[in-house]
Amino acid sequence: MLRVYGLSQGLVISILSIVIPSLSAILSVTYATYRMGKKFSAIEERFKVIDERFNRIDERFESLKLYIDTRFNQIDERFNEIDKRFAKVDERFNELKDYVDMRIARLGRAFSSYQEFFIEYLSVKGVVSEQEATMLKNEASRISSLATSNPFTKEEWEKLKRYLEKDLKEFTLKEAEEFRELGRKAIAKYWDILG
Repeated sequence: MLRVYGLSQGLVISILSIVIPSLSAILSVTYATYRMGKKFSAIEERFKVIDERFNRIDERFESLKLYIDTRFNQIDERFNEIDKRFAKVDERFNELKDYVDMRIARLGRAFSSYQEFFIEYLSVKGVVSEQEATMLKNEASRISSLATSNPFTKEEWEKLKRYLEKDLKEFTLKEAEEFRELGRKAIAKYWDILG
Protein backbone atom coordinates (compact mmCIF):
# COMPACT_ATOMS: atom_id res chain seq x y z
CA MET A 1 0.00 0.00 0.00
CA LEU A 2 1.01 3.44 -0.65
CA ARG A 3 1.50 5.73 2.25
CA VAL A 4 2.71 9.23 1.89
CA TYR A 5 3.79 11.01 5.02
CA GLY A 6 1.42 8.96 7.02
CA LEU A 7 -1.61 9.63 4.83
CA SER A 8 -3.80 6.85 3.72
CA GLN A 9 -4.13 5.91 0.15
CA GLY A 10 -7.76 6.99 0.05
CA LEU A 11 -6.96 10.40 1.40
CA VAL A 12 -4.09 10.83 -1.03
CA ILE A 13 -6.42 9.84 -3.86
CA SER A 14 -9.04 12.25 -2.60
CA ILE A 15 -6.49 15.05 -2.39
CA LEU A 16 -5.12 14.16 -5.80
CA SER A 17 -8.63 13.97 -7.24
CA ILE A 18 -9.15 17.53 -6.05
CA VAL A 19 -5.66 18.87 -6.79
CA ILE A 20 -5.24 17.34 -10.28
CA PRO A 21 -8.43 18.79 -11.73
CA SER A 22 -7.64 22.08 -10.00
CA LEU A 23 -4.11 22.03 -11.39
CA SER A 24 -5.51 21.07 -14.74
CA ALA A 25 -7.94 23.99 -14.56
CA ILE A 26 -5.18 26.33 -13.41
CA LEU A 27 -2.94 25.11 -16.23
CA SER A 28 -5.79 25.50 -18.72
CA VAL A 29 -6.50 29.01 -17.49
CA THR A 30 -2.80 29.84 -17.50
CA TYR A 31 -2.41 28.46 -21.01
CA ALA A 32 -5.54 30.31 -22.16
CA THR A 33 -4.26 33.48 -20.52
CA TYR A 34 -0.92 32.99 -22.19
CA ARG A 35 -2.60 32.49 -25.58
CA MET A 36 -4.86 35.48 -24.99
CA GLY A 37 -1.84 37.50 -23.97
CA LYS A 38 -0.12 36.51 -27.21
CA LYS A 39 -3.26 37.40 -29.18
CA PHE A 40 -3.56 40.72 -27.34
CA SER A 41 0.12 41.34 -28.08
CA ALA A 42 -0.54 40.59 -31.76
CA ILE A 43 -3.61 42.86 -31.68
CA GLU A 44 -1.56 45.55 -29.94
CA GLU A 45 1.13 45.24 -32.61
CA ARG A 46 -1.52 45.60 -35.32
CA PHE A 47 -2.92 48.67 -33.55
CA LYS A 48 0.61 50.11 -33.45
CA VAL A 49 0.89 49.53 -37.20
CA ILE A 50 -2.53 51.14 -37.73
CA ASP A 51 -1.51 54.06 -35.48
CA GLU A 52 1.69 54.50 -37.49
CA ARG A 53 -0.34 54.51 -40.70
CA PHE A 54 -2.72 57.10 -39.29
CA ASN A 55 0.27 59.16 -38.17
CA ARG A 56 1.71 59.00 -41.71
CA ILE A 57 -1.71 59.97 -43.12
CA ASP A 58 -1.88 62.87 -40.64
CA GLU A 59 1.63 63.94 -41.69
CA ARG A 60 0.60 63.77 -45.34
CA PHE A 61 -2.51 65.84 -44.61
CA GLU A 62 -0.40 68.38 -42.73
CA SER A 63 2.06 68.43 -45.60
CA LEU A 64 -0.78 68.86 -48.10
CA LYS A 65 -2.36 71.59 -45.97
CA LEU A 66 0.99 73.37 -45.73
CA TYR A 67 1.45 73.08 -49.52
CA ILE A 68 -2.07 74.43 -50.19
CA ASP A 69 -1.58 77.28 -47.71
CA THR A 70 1.76 78.12 -49.33
CA ARG A 71 0.22 78.11 -52.81
CA PHE A 72 -2.69 80.30 -51.70
CA ASN A 73 -0.24 82.70 -50.05
CA GLN A 74 1.72 82.84 -53.32
CA ILE A 75 -1.51 83.51 -55.22
CA ASP A 76 -2.45 86.23 -52.72
CA GLU A 77 0.99 87.80 -53.21
CA ARG A 78 0.53 87.72 -56.99
CA PHE A 79 -2.89 89.38 -56.70
CA ASN A 80 -1.36 92.02 -54.43
CA GLU A 81 1.34 92.63 -57.05
CA ILE A 82 -1.35 92.90 -59.76
CA ASP A 83 -3.35 95.30 -57.56
CA LYS A 84 -0.21 97.43 -57.10
CA ARG A 85 0.39 97.43 -60.85
CA PHE A 86 -3.21 98.45 -61.54
CA ALA A 87 -2.86 101.20 -58.96
CA LYS A 88 0.24 102.44 -60.81
CA VAL A 89 -1.61 102.24 -64.13
CA ASP A 90 -4.54 104.17 -62.61
CA GLU A 91 -2.11 106.72 -61.27
CA ARG A 92 -0.47 107.07 -64.70
CA PHE A 93 -3.88 107.43 -66.39
CA ASN A 94 -4.85 110.10 -63.87
CA GLU A 95 -1.56 111.91 -64.52
CA LEU A 96 -2.17 111.68 -68.26
CA LYS A 97 -5.78 112.87 -67.86
CA ASP A 98 -4.62 115.80 -65.73
CA TYR A 99 -1.96 116.64 -68.30
CA VAL A 100 -4.43 116.48 -71.22
CA ASP A 101 -7.00 118.52 -69.26
CA MET A 102 -4.34 121.13 -68.49
CA ARG A 103 -3.24 121.27 -72.13
CA ILE A 104 -6.82 121.58 -73.38
CA ALA A 105 -7.53 124.32 -70.84
CA ARG A 106 -4.39 126.18 -71.98
CA LEU A 107 -5.43 125.75 -75.59
CA GLY A 108 -8.91 127.06 -74.75
CA ARG A 109 -7.46 130.08 -72.98
CA ALA A 110 -5.14 130.75 -75.93
CA PHE A 111 -8.02 130.44 -78.41
CA SER A 112 -10.18 132.72 -76.28
CA SER A 113 -7.36 135.28 -76.02
CA TYR A 114 -6.87 135.16 -79.77
CA GLN A 115 -10.58 135.71 -80.38
CA GLU A 116 -10.71 138.60 -77.91
CA PHE A 117 -7.66 140.16 -79.54
CA PHE A 118 -9.19 139.77 -83.00
CA ILE A 119 -12.52 141.27 -81.87
CA GLU A 120 -10.76 144.17 -80.16
CA TYR A 121 -8.70 144.70 -83.32
CA LEU A 122 -11.89 144.78 -85.44
CA SER A 123 -13.43 147.20 -82.92
CA VAL A 124 -10.38 149.50 -83.01
CA LYS A 125 -10.41 149.46 -86.81
CA GLY A 126 -14.11 150.38 -86.73
CA VAL A 127 -15.28 147.19 -88.46
CA VAL A 128 -17.57 146.33 -85.49
CA SER A 129 -19.11 148.61 -82.87
CA GLU A 130 -18.19 148.45 -79.19
CA GLN A 131 -21.55 146.81 -78.43
CA GLU A 132 -20.97 144.20 -81.18
CA ALA A 133 -17.45 143.58 -79.85
CA THR A 134 -18.83 142.86 -76.35
CA MET A 135 -21.41 140.47 -77.78
CA LEU A 136 -18.77 138.73 -79.93
CA LYS A 137 -16.39 138.40 -76.93
CA ASN A 138 -19.15 136.79 -74.87
CA GLU A 139 -19.99 134.35 -77.67
CA ALA A 140 -16.29 133.53 -78.20
CA SER A 141 -15.92 132.86 -74.49
CA ARG A 142 -18.94 130.54 -74.55
CA ILE A 143 -17.66 128.66 -77.61
CA SER A 144 -14.23 128.42 -76.01
CA SER A 145 -15.69 126.84 -72.87
CA LEU A 146 -17.48 124.30 -75.09
CA ALA A 147 -14.27 123.45 -76.90
CA THR A 148 -12.37 122.71 -73.70
CA SER A 149 -14.88 120.03 -72.67
CA ASN A 150 -15.09 118.38 -76.04
CA PRO A 151 -17.64 115.59 -76.71
CA PHE A 152 -16.68 115.46 -80.41
CA THR A 153 -13.97 113.53 -82.19
CA LYS A 154 -11.58 115.34 -84.53
CA GLU A 155 -13.56 114.08 -87.54
CA GLU A 156 -16.83 115.33 -86.02
CA TRP A 157 -15.29 118.77 -85.43
CA GLU A 158 -14.20 118.89 -89.07
CA LYS A 159 -17.70 117.89 -90.24
CA LEU A 160 -19.28 120.47 -87.94
CA LYS A 161 -16.97 123.18 -89.27
CA ARG A 162 -17.74 122.17 -92.87
CA TYR A 163 -21.51 122.15 -92.21
CA LEU A 164 -21.41 125.56 -90.51
CA GLU A 165 -19.61 127.05 -93.51
CA LYS A 166 -21.89 125.37 -96.05
CA ASP A 167 -24.81 127.12 -97.72
CA LEU A 168 -28.14 125.69 -96.51
CA LYS A 169 -29.31 125.10 -100.09
CA GLU A 170 -26.33 122.82 -100.77
CA PHE A 171 -27.06 120.31 -97.95
CA THR A 172 -27.86 116.75 -98.95
CA LEU A 173 -30.34 114.76 -96.86
CA LYS A 174 -27.53 112.64 -95.41
CA GLU A 175 -25.49 115.73 -94.47
CA ALA A 176 -28.54 117.34 -92.85
CA GLU A 177 -29.10 114.17 -90.77
CA GLU A 178 -25.43 114.10 -89.70
CA PHE A 179 -25.58 117.81 -88.83
CA ARG A 180 -28.73 117.17 -86.76
CA GLU A 181 -27.03 114.27 -84.90
CA LEU A 182 -24.01 116.45 -84.12
CA GLY A 183 -26.38 119.11 -82.80
CA ARG A 184 -28.17 116.53 -80.64
CA LYS A 185 -24.83 115.34 -79.29
CA ALA A 186 -23.85 118.92 -78.40
CA ILE A 187 -27.23 119.54 -76.75
CA ALA A 188 -27.02 116.29 -74.77
CA LYS A 189 -23.59 117.31 -73.45
CA TYR A 190 -24.09 121.08 -73.13
CA TRP A 191 -27.82 121.66 -72.77
CA ASP A 192 -27.24 123.62 -69.54
CA ILE A 193 -24.54 125.85 -71.14
CA LEU A 194 -26.31 126.38 -74.47
CA GLY A 195 -29.62 127.41 -72.90
